[in-house]
Amino acid sequence: MNPIGFNKEKASNILKAHDIDILIAATPVNVFYLTGLPTLHVASNPILYVLYNQFPSLALLRNDGEESLITWINYRSVDKFSWVQDVNGIGSPKAAMTALSDKIKEWNGAGKNIGYESLMPSYQSEFMRKEFPNATFINADQAFLEMRLIKTEKEVQRIKKSTEISEKAIQAMIEETHEGITDKELLQIARLTIIKEGAEGWDHLTIGIGSSDPEAPGTGVEMKQGDIGRFDIGTIWQGYVSDVSREVVIKPIPEGAEEVMNNMIKVQEYCVNNIEPGVNMKELYNNANRFYKTLVKRGRCFITGHSIGLECEETHLFSPLKQLDRMFEENMVLDIEVWQNFKKQGLIGIEDCYRITSSGCERLSSLDKKMVVK
Repeated sequence: MNPIGFNKEKASNILKAHDIDILIAATPVNVFYLTGLPTLHVASNPILYVLYNQFPSLALLRNDGEESLITWINYRSVDKFSWVQDVNGIGSPKAAMTALSDKIKEWNGAGKNIGYESLMPSYQSEFMRKEFPNATFINADQAFLEMRLIKTEKEVQRIKKSTEISEKAIQAMIEETHEGITDKELLQIARLTIIKEGAEGWDHLTIGIGSSDPEAPGTGVEMKQGDIGRFDIGTIWQGYVSDVSREVVIKPIPEGAEEVMNNMIKVQEYCVNNIEPGVNMKELYNNANRFYKTLVKRGRCFITGHSIGLECEETHLFSPLKQLDRMFEENMVLDIEVWQNFKKQGLIGIEDCYRITSSGCERLSSLDKKMVVK
């Protein structure tokens, strides 16, 4: 078993840059990233995820690249999924803490700099602080992000496949859209398509009909004439996520909807055409907002570019909430989405996945961007 995204040399350099001697991964997503162990909620059998409260999996990484894994002792197939050779089986949270302490002592880390996730369970972080009072504890969230931000070719291909399946689910929903169809039926179409296409599951199924809440579909809302349907899907393929959305409307089209949609597409394409390695994220965001103001006399749109991979939103590279003051780099993968409030229809807009190449942006999605009219 070989790593998908994890690179020992890169990780070692990042830990040294952050002055971290030993890094501890506690959340399922980062344990999966560092070890390949199927700790995610969409694993073929998500038993390690489900029983995490009783049998926590932990990954340790030394700044020379040496790894160690702590996981449930009854999980006998570690070698089929993980490249880590040093594996310690445990049968309780207490045993996990004992194994963690023993490994840190074995690595002479009792008085060194230990990096941990801010989302580590409190019983784990409190145990370490009591067990190693002379150690310096460092929030390692940024170190994990830097490891995951640049994608390997294997990671890109998984995101690309995930994107392809998300688009098939969206296309299936659009094809079945008719007056009277409910959000419950649309959810079923999306789920069946995703599973039929071989994905493990879905990260999100955001479905809005007219003024309904797209974040809470499944209430039985029916599609009517003039309603805009928003289908925003994130499929999970071998652990990796996509994020694509499209709109469909049953005639008559609400006045002004197509114009707004076309403006959203133009803003997205402005971002795409101006992103390449070396461009500053914060400056790109500011320029995109200025471009939007050349299209309209008044109003506001929401422009977001978020890194995508093992999570739908690893971090916001640029958005109304956050703009990173750093450069885009080759093989970053991001979702670019642009939205605007429209009358009583909620948000309408566009989002697609892209990989940054040496010369610009490679689009991973392929659906036509225009609003579908039925």
